[in-house]
This record gives sequence, structure tokens and C-alpha cells, in this order.
Amino acid sequence: MKKAPIMRPFNVVLLESFNPEMQEKIRTLAGNKLNLIFPKDSSQTSLMAVLDEAEAVVVRAIKIQPQWLENMPKLKIIHQWGTGTDGIPIAEAQKRGIIIARSPGRNAPSVADLTIGLMLACRRRICVADARIRQGLWLEPNLYDIGRDLTGARVGLVGFGAIGQLVAKRLTGFDCEVFYTQRKGRIDHPATFLPLDELVKKVDIISLHLPLSPETRHLFDAARLAEMRKNAVIINTSRGGLIDEAALSTALHSGHLASAGLDVFSSEPLAQDAVIRQAPNTVLTTHCGGGTADNLARLVTHWSENMRLFAEGQPLNPADIVTL
Repeated sequence: MKKAPIMRPFNVVLLESFNPEMQEKIRTLAGNKLNLIFPKDSSQTSLMAVLDEAEAVVVRAIKIQPQWLENMPKLKIIHQWGTGTDGIPIAEAQKRGIIIARSPGRNAPSVADLTIGLMLACRRRICVADARIRQGLWLEPNLYDIGRDLTGARVGLVGFGAIGQLVAKRLTGFDCEVFYTQRKGRIDHPATFLPLDELVKKVDIISLHLPLSPETRHLFDAARLAEMRKNAVIINTSRGGLIDEAALSTALHSGHLASAGLDVFSSEPLAQDAVIRQAPNTVLTTHCGGGTADNLARLVTHWSENMRLFAEGQPLNPADIVTL
């Protein structure tokens, strides 16, 4: 049944404080048909202060705790800022009749670009060279033994949705041999499908593009990391929980793996005493795969349009709706 439209500005709470300049950018992109509400800061007290008036919530880095739903009696829709919905208690929300939506594919170009950047940084040891020159040093010893081209490498993409397929497209320019695996199995694509156990043993670079779920948590544990080729590289721009970070640190310290490029971590922000900080040959970035002005416009325009449609009683694109 079609919902009656909401004739006043729709109250949309963003679970992120943002600085005043960013808030203004988001308001401009979202338009004047939504009443965007930002918490004063990221403390639970500040979040609780704004949630009771929320008719809609946009989730980015801060996760909704299931018990928070009790403090949101007016809540009708939760929208993920991007794609991954592990920060939303989907089952609990749906029991309350709350719609869950997301923005599939919108951040794919930005994340795919960063993925390629991490591959280059790891293989060509760009960050090591940068650190050395800032220390007053020069060429890394044995660089001609340990530096590797991305050109011609065998790359395995674990997960082959919108981001994985854009990474594959970019890799064709480097003449890479691209393999993929995914839960849906083989699709019509120039890249070669392999089961995960075969792919892990075959490639020089593994790049993860999976959602985090009970089935994928620590998919790359000590045993699977040990199955990777010696001197292989692992890249993760998806979710930190896909990798056992302690096991990865061990594999890097032992020299079994050449390098790791990580944009995501099991706990964020990354703790000062996190073991991965001390692991050698790592390139670490701040979960910034979608952090570009171009992507900000894509994402805000998409979720705000969905909010406007919902407030007007119009249906959303079924591809944007999350179901269990």
C-alpha cells in the first residue's frame, strides 16, 4: 500500500557529527526538503539527544546498537551511507517495520581507485621509499630483489560485485591476469573464475571485496594466509573483520607475505597498540576508500533522493532495499 506523503521537512539524523564545513556541503547536496540533524559529537550522550526525533537515520562509521531503536519511536527508514550494512541491526529494525536501504555501487569508482593505489604502493614499496627519503636516506637495500611490478601480476579478487568488477577493469591496463571468486559463482566476464581455495594458491595479489558477515569473518585466518603464495600481497578495502589481524601480522613478520595494504581494520579508529601497526611492509590508510569530493556528491545525492522519495510516499528502487 502506498504511504501517505509527509508534507513537512523530513527529520533525517546523521550518525556522524562532521565539522561545520562538511555539514554545509551535505546540506547543499541534500537539498531543502530534508531536515538534516547532526549530533554535537560522536559520544553516546550526544547521539541519544538527537535520535528521539529521527524519522530517518543515515549510518556511516558509527553503528546503530539494537537497543537504540527503543529510543527512536518515530523511525521509519535507516539508510546506509554507502554499501556495507554491518552497522545496522537489520533483523531488529525489520521486526519494527523499519525500512533498510543502501547505496549499492555508488562508491565503487573511489574504492576501486584506492585499491589499485594500494597494490602499486605495496608492490613498488612507495611508502618505504617516502619514509626513507624523509629520514635522509636513499635507495632501499635489495630493492631490485624485493620491488615488483603490478604489470603482468596475477591478481585474485575475492568478491566480485560493483567494486571488484571496477578493479578488474582497471587491472586490464596493467596487463594483469585477473581471477575472481564469489558466492554467486561464475558469471559472464573476461576475468577467470576460480574457487577460493584454488585462487588463494595461484595469485600474486589478493584483494578483498566482500561484506562482513558471520560466514566471512576471519575468512583469511592463519591457515588461509599460510596457503597464499610466498611473497604474495593482500589488499583489503572492504571490512577489517575479513582478516585475522594477529595472524596477518605473524605472516608479515615471518616473511611469508611480502606486504599488506589495508584501508579497513577490525576496530576503528585503529588502536595505538594494534598489532598490525608494528607489522613490517604494510601500507595503512584510514578507511578512506570513499573519501573523495566526487564520491561525497554521488552518495549524498543518492541517499537524500531516496529519503525524499520515501517522505513523498514514493517507492524506492528495489535494488536499494536490504532484506534478510
